[in-house]
Amino acid sequence: MRRSIILAATTLLCATTLVAERTLVEGIVIRVNERILTTRDMVRRLSERAGEMGHSLTIQEAQALVREITDDLCLLERAVELKVEVEDQDVDDAIARLREQNQVKDDAAFAESLKAMGITLDQLRARVHDNIVVNRLLSREVPRPQVTEAELRQRYAQSEERYRIPERVRLEHIILAVGTGVGEEERVLANARRLVAAARASGSFQTLVNEEVEAGRGIGGDLGTVAVPDLRQEVATAVAPLKTGEISEPFRTPTGIHVVRLVERLGATSKPFDEVANELRYREEEERYRSHISGIVGDLKKRYVVETHPELINLPATPAP
Repeated sequence: MRRSIILAATTLLCATTLVAERTLVEGIVIRVNERILTTRDMVRRLSERAGEMGHSLTIQEAQALVREITDDLCLLERAVELKVEVEDQDVDDAIARLREQNQVKDDAAFAESLKAMGITLDQLRARVHDNIVVNRLLSREVPRPQVTEAELRQRYAQSEERYRIPERVRLEHIILAVGTGVGEEERVLANARRLVAAARASGSFQTLVNEEVEAGRGIGGDLGTVAVPDLRQEVATAVAPLKTGEISEPFRTPTGIHVVRLVERLGATSKPFDEVANELRYREEEERYRSHISGIVGDLKKRYVVETHPELINLPATPAP
């Protein structure tokens, strides 16, 4: 089982403890009322997050993790106030679903996967428990926002560039290989010019291309429809002045002497609203939902004793890219 699956599915802190229940020999990095996270806890969380992301954390990513955990602890405190409860059976069922989703039915394999992730079963259960608590709290406190079609169309107008489809061209082409012998490039270039002249005279570019390919003198055919920004610069330059049906002059590319025929040119456009409406709705609802949560957490931080001391841990020195 991939290490990231269970960690990503259970993002909450596993080792939050009460001040009264631990004799501290470490610094406290995060405190929310009586919930604390020590330097040792934070080092473990940084390591786990790095494993999830597949790279060492940047300073910004580590600081974001501190903020994320602080927010989670505030929500857990609020859940206690509202008496949000989770039974052991709820945790058992959630872990069973995780194992089923990741096809880990064997207990020994499950234990080995936890060992590889550096967490115990009790720690996993604590994470799953807290995750369920927060989800239940948010389902009670933060109703899913409703977005009207008018609002979606307004967002579509504001995000039109996001859904922009660049100019596309459908091309037929041939590449004639150039050997290393003296005068080879001039010889191949002359052959390409003869092919272009014959194709322009007969209107049978593809037929001539097929003959060259079958004779083993080149490769080519129908390139299909390609976005202009995705073309090699040499090809884009050759295609730019062509009208539909026209054939370019031969030009050099790293792979040989190239000739293209413009079959069709499709101007830049945008994806229609109906095609992106569901994506727009999801993004708008998600942003409003997250904004609402941020507002709730902000209010909680005003009421709770909240302290963060990221300076007590060794944050990564790698800057964000």
